[in-house]
Amino acid sequence: MSSEKNYRWKLTEIVILIVLAVTLGIVWWGWTFLYGLTTPLTAIGLNYLLVGFWFTGGTLIPFIIRKPGAAFFGELAAALVESFITQWGITALLWGLVQGIGAELIFLLTRYKNYNLIVLILAGMLSAIFSYILDFFYMHYSGLSIWVISVQVISVLISGAFFGGVLSYFVGIKVLKSGVIKSITH
Repeated sequence: MSSEKNYRWKLTEIVILIVLAVTLGIVWWGWTFLYGLTTPLTAIGLNYLLVGFWFTGGTLIPFIIRKPGAAFFGELAAALVESFITQWGITALLWGLVQGIGAELIFLLTRYKNYNLIVLILAGMLSAIFSYILDFFYMHYSGLSIWVISVQVISVLISGAFFGGVLSYFVGIKVLKSGVIKSITH
């Protein structure tokens, strides 16, 4: 019974999720400009080295909130904000959906009890795999050379591990240590 209570969402946690998701959605808007600089690298698949930053909604938010659904709803809510302010438009929601599912599955596998660096890296990497599968079909990558696809897959996995995992973990630690979240919840 007590573990069920731990999984119940409090109003303050919902507010924190929304605030973090809006913040990430705006930061992702800024990231689109940096990502735009990778256009010359697209032909060889190295543009995927920067896409993992968009997986942080599904890794950073659940690292801070630690509730079932935080990865899914965090990623989706941030994608909703992003959809209004970037060139991706409403399609950002589709990517947010699959990336959020990817991350959520990793936290589910740990029964929402483990949020260490390895778990965040795995969540970022599964988000990367799900995101790349969507890209593969949406962008019609089946006609690309196998070496380009290989570079894309390796690049997105590295990016998911780094941005979705490592960056989210260390930013999350800083946010939690700052006491801002604790002061809101108490």
